[in-house]
Amino acid sequence: MGFRSLSLFFAFGCLGVVPLVWMAMQTNPLAINLEALFHPPSLTHLFGTDELGRDVLARLVRGMWLSIQVGVAVLLLAGSIGTTIGVMSGWFGGWVDALLMRVTDVFLAFPGILIAIAFTALAGPGVENVVLALGLMGWVTFARLARVQTLALKGREHIQAAVLCGTGTVRLLLLRVLPNISAPLIVEGIFTVAGAIVAEAGLSFLGIGVPPPEPSLGTMLREGARYMLVSPHLVLVPGIALMMLVLALNVLGDKLRERLDVRHDV
Repeated sequence: MGFRSLSLFFAFGCLGVVPLVWMAMQTNPLAINLEALFHPPSLTHLFGTDELGRDVLARLVRGMWLSIQVGVAVLLLAGSIGTTIGVMSGWFGGWVDALLMRVTDVFLAFPGILIAIAFTALAGPGVENVVLALGLMGWVTFARLARVQTLALKGREHIQAAVLCGTGTVRLLLLRVLPNISAPLIVEGIFTVAGAIVAEAGLSFLGIGVPPPEPSLGTMLREGARYMLVSPHLVLVPGIALMMLVLALNVLGDKLRERLDVRHDV
């Protein structure tokens, strides 16, 4: 599938999703209806209701929107920290490079998800804490990628010419270096959003992510798992939605990498 075909596929997919989103926005995802417990999918409730009579479609849309917000916030936090560290390390070299890379190696020595679990367990559940926890485990890849790209770039003629012309370091990094290394960072950012969505769902599934009653895909999976034999749609709907969302982001990242012809080694 080419990039143009992929774009058309996403466009038509969005057109199909818009009516569902509009219908979900008409319903309060937190509203409890004890007369509509465990309703199967129907014209009234397209994806059925849960154990409290809440509309699953409305909760799904709100949960997916929350997941996307968390993913973008993690991208901004991890990307800004990691890119800054990587560019500084690659540009200045010497002891600065050695120090920053040793700090990076320390974070690489620990499984990222364990750091996130420990942080959220200590700080408590909440969207802000989830973003901070996932940002702590996500900046390392940006740092290593930005360092490699900066090392490859700073020896080129136009960069050396700017240095000889007396361009300030900050101005040079912002206007010359960052724009030229942005392509692989953008691609990595898409994969980071996908990873953050999965990690947030995992933390919420464990009960240390987004606190109830706010809907989250992980929370919906945890609550629906208890009633899987009675109402399997409570697990299937958020599970399939999570899979499709992450799959779409990964496919988009792959196609964008091919489009931009990004080749890097971290």
